[in-house]
Amino acid sequence: MRLSKRQGIEAGRQRSSKKWASLLLCCALGAATINLLSHYGHHSLFPSISGCITTLAGSSSGTSSNARLWKDAGPDRTARYWLKEFRGTLATMQSVFWNDTSWPTTIQWIGAFMDTLIAASDRSLLDALNCSGNVSDSDTTTLRASEIKRYFHEIEAYYGDEDVIQIFDAAYDDAQWVVLEWLEAIKFIDQYGDYAQSSLGQADVARFAHRAHIFYNIVQDQFDTSLCGGGINWNPALATYKNAITNELFLASSIAMYLFYPGDSLSDPYPSPAYANATNTTLPDLPALAAHYPLLLQNAIEEYQWFKTHNFTNAQGLIVDGFHITDNQTTCDERNEMVYTYNQGVLLSGLRGLWDSTGEKSYLDDGHAFISTTINATGWNDRSSPAAHQWAGLGRNGIMEDYCDAPANCSQDNQIFKGIYFHHLGLFCGPLPTSTPLVAGLTKLATAELEASHSNKCASYLPWIEHNAHAALATRNDSGISGGWWGASYVNKTQEAWPTWAPPKPSGSIDLWNEPWVLRQPPWKCQGRHECSESGRGGGGMDSNGKRMASLFAHRRMARRDVNDQGLGRTVETQASGLGVVKAASDFASRDGRHLEASP
Repeated sequence: MRLSKRQGIEAGRQRSSKKWASLLLCCALGAATINLLSHYGHHSLFPSISGCITTLAGSSSGTSSNARLWKDAGPDRTARYWLKEFRGTLATMQSVFWNDTSWPTTIQWIGAFMDTLIAASDRSLLDALNCSGNVSDSDTTTLRASEIKRYFHEIEAYYGDEDVIQIFDAAYDDAQWVVLEWLEAIKFIDQYGDYAQSSLGQADVARFAHRAHIFYNIVQDQFDTSLCGGGINWNPALATYKNAITNELFLASSIAMYLFYPGDSLSDPYPSPAYANATNTTLPDLPALAAHYPLLLQNAIEEYQWFKTHNFTNAQGLIVDGFHITDNQTTCDERNEMVYTYNQGVLLSGLRGLWDSTGEKSYLDDGHAFISTTINATGWNDRSSPAAHQWAGLGRNGIMEDYCDAPANCSQDNQIFKGIYFHHLGLFCGPLPTSTPLVAGLTKLATAELEASHSNKCASYLPWIEHNAHAALATRNDSGISGGWWGASYVNKTQEAWPTWAPPKPSGSIDLWNEPWVLRQPPWKCQGRHECSESGRGGGGMDSNGKRMASLFAHRRMARRDVNDQGLGRTVETQASGLGVVKAASDFASRDGRHLEASP
């Protein structure tokens, strides 16, 4: 009997579902067996198990018999599927953790990033509307009316609730998250105006720009060549530490100010009208700063030149955390070998902005090299299942991890790091303009050849992104909240944190984000060297920075049903990290030109 087209599609789905059921069963049995055999040293049996998994993976996904299980992107890769999961993950975060003005359980710098992520999500929803074939007509009205505007109004609400007094006096990295936050909101307003010919948010541009200006002014002149030949210090209340994140943020915030800041002539220097009374401090007037001021571009160029020449990468090419300066030295001679996921990502948006501003292809080349290094460090390109199963530098089985994920000792700060990585990866991989410049009369155009090369490289990252997004979604609990250890199910660990899977930290590393007590000891403690001041900006260290890391693990009571309920458990930060990777999967799938195929 001849099947109709619909019946044929349905039959194909059923066959695919059965194959995937077999594949998943084999995965579970294979992972459990590998764990057991690895524990007892029977490595000779790995090839036969790996072969079973590989054969099933090839038959179920339509790939060759040499397919690698950990490189399979999942059963559903349509743009519609990822858009649906992206919208659902975002909606869950806001419905569970948002209280109409803020995310009350988070801390200030993370709140600034989460607000950035909301604005970026609104921009992605607009992009989805503009991608014919990725959103149906019935979805278009729903997206525009019930989601995009609502999320923007939440951004407006957060403007009034943001604790700018606290973060204004925090360390130099914290200030720059605020800069990027309000520039992202301005980018959304401009994009929405172009799309809908609407005045939505136009009245907010001036105040958003002024806040970005105030916080950029904190770091604008902090690039210091007297120590380490340049770079910005992390926290002047502590001993000098030229760290990766502060300097990557200076690259990213400087170039974003150059490209997207619309100018501000207001001289009010205070982050809040209550600041002077609350702190008993009088500030000098804020100097005017014009849009596209050349010094902003120069700051970004100078910062990256310094960063690139100061040995911030380890033998794998991963970016380490930073440098101290030993007594009687002025050079960066004491490197902290600790590696975090977000340090691999923030500079990517800065490099993309440098290409837009200068047209220098080397910035794109460097960005793609950093991305490839990070992907390799998750085990994605390993050649066998046993090899992929081992810690590779920032993960295993192709899934990104921070060192704290498996032992469940991540601080509140560290829980957001993976989401930050995928946000900046997405900014880097936006299509290069070939006919209409990003900023008329200012930015550069790509040749068709360069645009195709960049797009093809970015498209090649999509299976890895999808693999990580599926892993993040697999950690959701009954309330739809994602956990922090995305790779838990791939090592067959679901009940509790298992020290067996905690990778040893790099030799010569200090994990300051998850061991906050080190800040009260040398080489962190301010001892009057290099002009640090415990009473100055930064407020004496991380606790008064809004990080509050020493109390993060204070007897939190939760229903501990699986590994992702351990430690701090599932939080707004783990949900935001999940949102970051699922949003990236949706964005990249849309750019990949996938159409609205029927989804199982």
